[in-house]
Formats: sequence, structure tokens, C-alpha cells
Amino acid sequence: LISTLILSGEGEEILEPEMVISFATLLLAAGSETTTNLIGNAMLALFRNPDQLARVQNDPTLIDRVIDEALRYDAPIQLTARLAMQDSEVAGVSIPRGSMIAVLLASANRDERQFEEPDRFNMDRPTPAHLAFGFGNHYCIGASLARLEGSIALEMILTRLQGLSLSVGEVERHGSFLVRGPSSLPVRFEV
Repeated sequence: LISTLILSGEGEEILEPEMVISFATLLLAAGSETTTNLIGNAMLALFRNPDQLARVQNDPTLIDRVIDEALRYDAPIQLTARLAMQDSEVAGVSIPRGSMIAVLLASANRDERQFEEPDRFNMDRPTPAHLAFGFGNHYCIGASLARLEGSIALEMILTRLQGLSLSVGEVERHGSFLVRGPSSLPVRFEV
């Protein structure tokens, strides 16, 4: 991807090196922070739902379901900003062209009109129709990689660590309104 960015302007207007570096830095930070929080949020949800933790430990083929439900239930990114490209109206609210709007992904992923019992972690939901990776032109470029990394990490954690449990009652989260995940996740397991 970075090579494509560097070579993208050959014969045309070339991207300034600073722009390529800025974009590469954004990709690195966005990709690592979000995937780390996806893994932490998924594990926390499983610890708080021991029946589902036991099921996925006994059947690791369920891990992809856990990933999708964790993305819906407790997404690593809670909101995104968009620029209104035209005058619009949403739920009776006028949005003039050029306005910056905040799209609350976490709220949409808990919409009771879309999800039965939205505040319950349920890896058996029939459709992973969450917006954690965005939608359309704004769909996350790293979504496939994040799913893969999350699946591999959960498989290693759940199959290699026996007697796995949360070792604290309350888990401290990052102090951000944008990024959501545990700042640490102390666990116990058998050696």
C-alpha cells in the first residue's frame, strides 16, 4: 500500500513525502490500536459471558462469530466524523451542506430496531450487520486484516491458556470518547 502511495503520482502530480509519511503513520496507529482493542473487548465480553466463553473454548470454529459480535457489541471505535456533501435531513434534523457531523457507530450497533436484545452479547446473532468497520466508500481498508489478526489472537489465547479467567472485578478502560477498550486486562490461567 505504501509503495502504491509513493508511486501513485508518477507522470502526474506526486504525493509529497510528508503526506505519504502521515498516511503511513495513520495506518500503523489505526491498525494496531483498533485491533488491540477488538481483542481486549472480545475477551472481556467472553469473561462476562462464561457460557459463551466455554462454548468457544470447546469449539474454536465459533471465533469468527465472537469477532463479529464483539465488533457490534463493543466496537473499538465509537464514532466517526463526516462532512455533509449536500443539504440533508436525518430524523427531522436539517443538516446543511458543509456541516461536520458525528456518526455514533456504537449507538447504531446497539439499535433495538436492528438487533434483538442489543445490550446482550450473543455470538449466535444471525447477521453481523454492524457498522464497526464503517460502510460504503468509508469501509475500513484494514477490515480483513483486523478480522484475521483478531481471530488468530483469540484462537491462541483460548486454546493455549487453560483455566482462563479475569483476575479483577472491574476493568479500567481508556479515557477516550473515540477509542474503546480496556487499558489492561489482568487474567489468570493454569501453567
